[in-house]
Amino acid sequence: MGRVSLWLIPGTIGTTLLWLPLALDDFQTVLVAEIMIWGLFAMAFDLIYGYVGMLSFGQSIFFGAGAYAFAFSLLVPRTNLWLAIGLAVLVAALSAALVGSLIVRATHHYFMILTIIFSLVVTLVLQSGHWRWLTGGYGGRSFAIPRLPLGPWEVDLVNPINSYYFTLSLVAPAFLLCRRLLASPLGRIFISIRENEERARLVGYNVERYKLVAFIIAGGLSGLAGSLYAVNFRYTNLVFFHWTTSGDAIVSAVLGGTGTLSGAYVGAGFLILFKDYLSSWIQNANILIGIVLILVIRIAPVGFVGVLRDYWGRYVG
Repeated sequence: MGRVSLWLIPGTIGTTLLWLPLALDDFQTVLVAEIMIWGLFAMAFDLIYGYVGMLSFGQSIFFGAGAYAFAFSLLVPRTNLWLAIGLAVLVAALSAALVGSLIVRATHHYFMILTIIFSLVVTLVLQSGHWRWLTGGYGGRSFAIPRLPLGPWEVDLVNPINSYYFTLSLVAPAFLLCRRLLASPLGRIFISIRENEERARLVGYNVERYKLVAFIIAGGLSGLAGSLYAVNFRYTNLVFFHWTTSGDAIVSAVLGGTGTLSGAYVGAGFLILFKDYLSSWIQNANILIGIVLILVIRIAPVGFVGVLRDYWGRYVG
């Protein structure tokens, strides 16, 4: 069958994403941008689970932190969108550093339980009367998005196509940086910890330190996803902090294939399109999504991309 160039598939995907808005209506353009955002969030989860072995239900904390940090930074005079995005990523990464420093020593199910507890505690505190005036509670807060400065021009991100390209301009580099990171010596250390934590410790790696590094990077990526969601939909909601929001990222990563990065986007696309289609037919689409998830885990535990990688691995070089 011959060998397929390594650049053929990503090149085709990149070209398609660049030209796709020209073939879609506004609703479909917003939907694809949403898929990219949730794919980024799922990739952040996959970075620590698929490559380091930490099952975290707490990534929603950093998604919410990024969204709210972005929204509140716009209230500060002379803060433009680029600075607001940067502050959102910084706040999320610092939040991840704080939470991670307290829980990375926990292992396996203890770590997972602690991430759920932290997410619940943060959500309960922020929905209390002392903070609701600030967060808006589950009713959320809407806000206006200023124009994006691009040299001598200013771009209106209320336009779905402009917002789409702004999202793509940040999601694509984040994906490429993650791929580069995992191909580096640091990435190989992450994988060695996932494969055998005790052996990694015996050869001299400070396992907790590297876990914390991965947790902080994933937190920053989650914050970027949260800020991009706020850009596209111009509102924040306290549900962003709840552990069930992390559940969407986990389902996306598992469906697409953990340990693949690109699987996070495939899974997010499947999940969002499946929900969008089913919502017009049945009231509770989550039941069918759960059934699909069980079938995927049972039939193809490596996920959609994992199956394709196993097949194309004979031809891609």
